[in-house]
Amino acid sequence: MKSLQVLKNEVDTIYDNINGIEDRISNLDSRKKKELNTVLKNNIPAFGKFKIAYKDTSISIYEDDSNYSTLDMYVYDEWKSEGRSFNRIDFSTSSVRIEFSKKEDHIKNVNRFEMLAFYANLLNDNRDIILDEFNIVDAKYSKLVSALYESKRPLNKEVREINDIISKLEDDELMLKLMSEDGLTIETKKDDNDLPRFQVKFDQELHQVKSIRGLKKSTSGKSIDLQVSVRRGYGDEKRLEIIDIERVRFDNVKSFIRRNNEVIV
Repeated sequence: MKSLQVLKNEVDTIYDNINGIEDRISNLDSRKKKELNTVLKNNIPAFGKFKIAYKDTSISIYEDDSNYSTLDMYVYDEWKSEGRSFNRIDFSTSSVRIEFSKKEDHIKNVNRFEMLAFYANLLNDNRDIILDEFNIVDAKYSKLVSALYESKRPLNKEVREINDIISKLEDDELMLKLMSEDGLTIETKKDDNDLPRFQVKFDQELHQVKSIRGLKKSTSGKSIDLQVSVRRGYGDEKRLEIIDIERVRFDNVKSFIRRNNEVIV
């Protein structure tokens, strides 16, 4: 059987390939958004002195002296039985009460209504063109992205299979250390007052754990009888107490080791 490190290197290589595919998917998504943005720019121009900001599926119109949009247009898609498609473009406008407007705002309001009328007519003329071009772009990139996702499937499957083998080997290696004469010992950076706790069972927790050693494992390997050394007392009264515990879930042992991996020798 291959060594643990060789298998881990294989997994790293596969993950590099998966990440490469995901980068290509991300790049395709960026290219798609740029093309959708271009469709909007080609079909919906600016009007007068109003500023216009294009995104991939929306447009915002601003008065030249404002940071708040006066008009927003959104291109929406929908999932149906035959698949996803862009099927409508909606307007959203800010409200204005002309009866309370100042006389000097009259020209601004006239321009605003002219702008709204311009885009309403423009959208009425160009809606079908925009939606058709959006769906052409979406279909093109959906096909490319789907192909890349398909190429990921066997890699993901291979990673899962190798990780299962790695997990089994690590469990076997851990079991060997646990079942050794010395087991696993905790060496904290400070002193023995900083020893960890161990949730041995759902209703039993040990504090100040100094070492753990396996005595007997179950046939399935899912549980193990343990000998746990815990620190009792303080100062000159410190002592180690040995506690034997039967049928501890191996997952509990692994969890304890993961949390304290840096101080276990």
